Amino acid sequence: MQDRNPNSTFGIDLNEYSQNPNFQVLSSKVDFIYLRSSGSRAGYFRVDRKFLEFAEECKKYGIKSGGYHYGIPSYDLSTADMQCDDFIDILQRAYGNKNYGPLMPVLDIEEPMNPNMNTDALLRWINRFRNRFESKTRRRLMLYASVFFIQDNNNFQSSDGTYPLNNMPLWVAMYTRIPGNPPFPPNAGGWTRWRIWQYTDSQQIDGVDNPVDANWGPNNLDLLTQPRQVQNFKASVSNGNVYLSWTKNSDIDLAGYNIFADNYWIGTVDRQDTSYRIPITKLYKPHGRNITFSIEAFDYEGNASQVRSKVTLKL
Repeated sequence: MQDRNPNSTFGIDLNEYSQNPNFQVLSSKVDFIYLRSSGSRAGYFRVDRKFLEFAEECKKYGIKSGGYHYGIPSYDLSTADMQCDDFIDILQRAYGNKNYGPLMPVLDIEEPMNPNMNTDALLRWINRFRNRFESKTRRRLMLYASVFFIQDNNNFQSSDGTYPLNNMPLWVAMYTRIPGNPPFPPNAGGWTRWRIWQYTDSQQIDGVDNPVDANWGPNNLDLLTQPRQVQNFKASVSNGNVYLSWTKNSDIDLAGYNIFADNYWIGTVDRQDTSYRIPITKLYKPHGRNITFSIEAFDYEGNASQVRSKVTLKL
């Protein structure tokens, strides 16, 4: 995988054991913070005692934050469903209805419930959690795993020879202070790039009394967030057509825009487009009705804007 570079963003992760974090100080020291939202290590879902408080403090001081769930895979796939649903719920308690945090949510996998769980079963559990989460939230899920854990589980290669998780964004852990470790993470599990690299668990930083986990992130936080809401969305009617226009989003990973009429999808356009024409005849029973047009941007991960921009016309 790649090494950090001078433009890499910097972030830390915190949990209920973090001592006296001062988020006002941290706002000038970090680019992002990940917060442990929950875990299932004891066999039941448990919310981190500081998650809601820390998420609110991050919002207060303008720090982009996200939540991670410490998942415990098992042969029983229904546990993936239960942990996933509870994770979705606690994220919304922290960030708002149908809001799962500014940063990409994360599933943290470090140990299975069964010590000798085979790799295929482990991968099926993670995939079950991932697919359920993404279908329910329309947000991509990132996977946290250490290089050692990946390698120790058949390099996350299934029995059919494929790497079923390597299309997930990866937050990889590999600590450079450990003797014998390379200077940056090696390729593993089918991944050749990390999205976040946790390079130490003992970083001293102003704003937290005890050492913390520290991470190098992407050069631009757009790669961890949803696309921005589309701006200056306008609509007009002329010569039997509805004309829509907007200002191009600045997201570096912008892929395009989805367009809707009364919440029904009517078209997708390229990232360079800033206008769209709709023949009125293509709209369902338009005459004399108010129709609300809306637009969302989407990125190459499939994340869409948190809020659709809307405009209403009477046709």
